[in-house]
Amino acid sequence: MPQRFACWGVLTFIAAMLSLRPLGAQGQDPARANSPLRVCQTSATNRGITMQQNPSQAVPPSHRGVWYACGTVNTLPGHAHVYSGAMATYCAWHRPMAVYAPAVNKTFWAYGNADNAPTITCYDHGRQSFAEPVVLGSNPDGDAHRNPTLLVDTEGFLYVFYGAHGHPSHVVKSTSPHDIGSWRALADLDDPRGTYPQPWQLVEGEVYVMYRHAPGWRCRVSKDGGETWQAPVSIIDSPPDAGWDCTVYGISIAETGPFPRRVHFAWSRLGGGTPEEIQAKHLWARRYNVYYACSDDGGRTWQRSDGTPYELPITESTAEKLYDCGQHGVWLKDIQLDAQGNPYILFLDSETETYQSDWMVLRHVGGEWKLSKVTHSDHMYDGGGLVLLSDQDIRIYGATTPSQPHEDGGEIEEWQSTDGGETWVNTAHITHDSRYSHNHVKVVHNHQAGVGDLRMFWSYGDSHSPPETRDVSMYCYGEAREGCRQVRFGATETEDQ
Repeated sequence: MPQRFACWGVLTFIAAMLSLRPLGAQGQDPARANSPLRVCQTSATNRGITMQQNPSQAVPPSHRGVWYACGTVNTLPGHAHVYSGAMATYCAWHRPMAVYAPAVNKTFWAYGNADNAPTITCYDHGRQSFAEPVVLGSNPDGDAHRNPTLLVDTEGFLYVFYGAHGHPSHVVKSTSPHDIGSWRALADLDDPRGTYPQPWQLVEGEVYVMYRHAPGWRCRVSKDGGETWQAPVSIIDSPPDAGWDCTVYGISIAETGPFPRRVHFAWSRLGGGTPEEIQAKHLWARRYNVYYACSDDGGRTWQRSDGTPYELPITESTAEKLYDCGQHGVWLKDIQLDAQGNPYILFLDSETETYQSDWMVLRHVGGEWKLSKVTHSDHMYDGGGLVLLSDQDIRIYGATTPSQPHEDGGEIEEWQSTDGGETWVNTAHITHDSRYSHNHVKVVHNHQAGVGDLRMFWSYGDSHSPPETRDVSMYCYGEAREGCRQVRFGATETEDQ
């Protein structure tokens, strides 16, 4: 039987509200200013950030990120949108967006630029510099749900998937290994309801892509480098008797070792709820629970965490439920693996009327699922990522302190566990004294193979709607270098400082 966890419910929400401390100017917590935690310094060029008044006249769109707003129903009082702000690295279901390639000691990173166009760059760890970004295509609107995802295959060829939000995914491939300078178009993933393509290489010589297809989740395989795609296979579906009225949100992670590579998949249900919830809540606010599956054979068959096989497609009644949130909502944020290949799942359990959210981690240890609470924040669209450095050094980097209260994003904090994920301590303020909001932390896939100078990216900008400025900056961080750095293109970081 799958292990189930109950939500804290009303008592937890009241306790969380009572624990909130009064906020000072710019949304800063007065107690935070006197915190004994490590306060990271940004690079010299980033101290005292000033957003440009006319960025389009000074900085090309490819050097900036997309600003986006979404949702106009069930908003907080006085708010025009459910969430809004800097979204070059949005969202948790776009993965991977950055990949470290040890063969050339470079991190490749795809993001949505200021024109909402798929854009790629790479960071040369030896030279400590970002390459001039390359724009790979265009999107028909400013919807950040169309952001790109990235695959680097074993030969070094780069694949970028973009454009899908209930639409086909466009696919482009580099003409040379580890080279962002020249690209060619491949066959589209021509599923008209596709969203959030997540590409992996699970079997040698194959490209495997998982993606949402309302009302479920599908996969497709290419055996000729993306020239053609096999027919889609449904992993999750919503048959008429399942009671699902929409679809799912999913996050996946693949191993990086020998083939075949195991892929892990966690998802939440979108839709359904009690009659009262359906009456009071818009569909976006009705997302429930955490479910799990994994595959060891290139996505051909799937199983539960105890090894028992699924019959495809997986349905609500057959899915392994790890967490039951009751009438709260679940926002998945990240899934990563420890050195033994055990999955860790980061998610927010959120009160959808107030947006107050508990940060939670599910981890599979010793054949069972365990749950721990990390912290609390004021918005379900506060983003974060997991970085597993060792069994005794597990970290979360996330927007857990508000810089613009009751908006998505905030200051990036480091939370660390030294007991395998059981307990968590706030160990560093990665950003501080920010005028606007940092958000949508995206962990670099295979970062463990590097030296630790770049493990994640995120976006920075005004989360108010309408904003003072739509200028969006991008940041990166790795604990092997002091402080986070604003991404600068075309010059070494030492020259930039």
